[in-house]
Amino acid sequence: MTDWRRVGAALAEAALPAQKKPDAVDAWVALAAAKHGSAVIFTSDPEDIQAYLAVLNPPDVHVQPV
Repeated sequence: MTDWRRVGAALAEAALPAQKKPDAVDAWVALAAAKHGSAVIFTSDPEDIQAYLAVLNPPDVHVQPV
């Protein structure tokens, strides 16, 4: 699957927190980390990133709130 399709799937399928809207930048960040593996994402929106990662299902990506 091409990257833009994976991002689109993540945007469509992510179980975001109640009052959040899909964010293409967050989805791309999650995909970049998933593609490279052994990554840590530092973010002020950990729930959003986790929702996208849940769809992408990478084996070794961690989220660190800041």
